Amino acid sequence: MTRKTKIMNLVFGCQLLAVSIASQAGLGSYLNGAGATNRALSGAGVAFAEDSMVIATNPAGILDLEKDGWVLGSIFLSAGQTAYAKEPTASSQPNGAFVFAPGQRRAEPDVPAEIDGIFPVPFGAIHRQIDERNAIGLAVYGNGGININYKSFDNPNCPGNTPQQGYLCFGDTGSDIAQIFIAPTWSHQLNKRLRIGISPELIYQTIEVNGFQLFSPASAAPDKLSNNGHSQSFGYGIKTGATLAINDQLTAGLTLQSKGYMQKHQEYRGLLAEQGALDIAPYLQYGLAWQANPSLTLLADYQRIYFSKVKAYANSGSAPGRYGDDNGPGFGWSDLSVLKLGLHYRVDEKITLRFGYSDVHKKPLNQQEIINNLISTAVFDERYNVGISWSPNTIDTIDLSFNYVPKQEISGNNPLASDQQITLSNKLASIDIAWRKAF
Repeated sequence: MTRKTKIMNLVFGCQLLAVSIASQAGLGSYLNGAGATNRALSGAGVAFAEDSMVIATNPAGILDLEKDGWVLGSIFLSAGQTAYAKEPTASSQPNGAFVFAPGQRRAEPDVPAEIDGIFPVPFGAIHRQIDERNAIGLAVYGNGGININYKSFDNPNCPGNTPQQGYLCFGDTGSDIAQIFIAPTWSHQLNKRLRIGISPELIYQTIEVNGFQLFSPASAAPDKLSNNGHSQSFGYGIKTGATLAINDQLTAGLTLQSKGYMQKHQEYRGLLAEQGALDIAPYLQYGLAWQANPSLTLLADYQRIYFSKVKAYANSGSAPGRYGDDNGPGFGWSDLSVLKLGLHYRVDEKITLRFGYSDVHKKPLNQQEIINNLISTAVFDERYNVGISWSPNTIDTIDLSFNYVPKQEISGNNPLASDQQITLSNKLASIDIAWRKAF
């Protein structure tokens, strides 16, 4: 590999993160929970069920629901991503150096779905118990809805044969990605204490990447690198789960999510490793639900997401191949571990309160890969959640939850101008609203 190609790989690696969005962010390809009630508990709840959206958390859970019913709702997300590049301290840079434009810039969304920076992510589910030991259901939910877009600006650090606009010299730099899961579900009670469930999943994914033409010489398919509009793909996966009633107060739960096997994005086969592959990382989650008294339930879950199974995430940003090759550069993410804690308190027949906290205690980024995630939202760590439900009657319930990720930062040095430090910051807030109806 020539020195020029290595330099291009490093520089492009600093930007590859643009295929990530806030909903993928701290938890990779997964939102922090599914449905307003579960997200208020910070995603804890593989051993606890409140509504049909439990299908997305643990398909065995629909047998734990007292009544048949459905739920409709949406997440409304607002995120703030910034990148700050310090002025290099050296008066001159070595040959081949690439200095990022000094100063702080904020990502600005640029997709029709958002309104004043707020992105809707709708969801819905329905379930019915068909006999004493079996229940069926269907859930539709999404990841995505937020995009990252750094607007064009005059950039004299760019090579003279480029427009000298934006972070990567060719104008706006950014991405848009979204995923939709359709999950029919069957749950079966094996015995008095053990229930199992299975959800085959149909997955739809769309991505768009803009502003990367500078790196065509380092791509296996330069015309399929950037600015090719939205690329669509379909795929499949399977989610299985189980709940075990240890005693009348304590329940254990386990969920296994397979890899989401997606069609390759042909429009971006010169960017993503394995000729445009962007599969969905598998995960496992297990946890306990302890009913301390008739009103109070405490939850504790552990989730492990295996980014190492998807080369677009796992390959190092300085991998030796060209962009789009099997060994081409990626995000450089390692597997991620997160602890989720929830508190569920039923005030009375009409009001229920929820509180949640999650902490990523093994983050996917290491020091060497920080710059590969310049426009990524993967610096998320702690999340705080609170929610309330109101049931005006015995069949209708309105759920609200508020999810907050405080501003968090991570810093690293520019590998092509080692005396230049770059700091990434992120914050996220969302409100979830849902309507449940029993029948």
